[in-house]
Amino acid sequence: MGARAGFTTVEGLVAIVLLSLAALGAAGSMARSARILGVADRNAAAARATERAMEQLGAQLRAAGSRCTAGGPGAGAYGETVISWTAVTATGGLDFTFVTVHPAYQGNRSDTLWLFLPCR
Repeated sequence: MGARAGFTTVEGLVAIVLLSLAALGAAGSMARSARILGVADRNAAAARATERAMEQLGAQLRAAGSRCTAGGPGAGAYGETVISWTAVTATGGLDFTFVTVHPAYQGNRSDTLWLFLPCR
């Protein structure tokens, strides 16, 4: 019998199995990347919402004519993000606490930001 050109059935099956494993690995990496991008997007949205809340609070303080008067607690919803804050008069300024709650990969995520605003 002479040598035949081409692949045997076993060689074809091994090639298919190897290509399938490579495709599964690539799909897993793509899913992980999409999840990470989603988390980053939600975190950025929460940061933007916190910035808007801080700007709103700053405008309220400026409208009141004094940066050293605590306006008390407050809260606001910005899309899916909920932010609450408290302001306490401290020596030389105001102590603010911002609590941000936003959707995360599994449930909600809560972040706290402390900020000291000195008096002029």
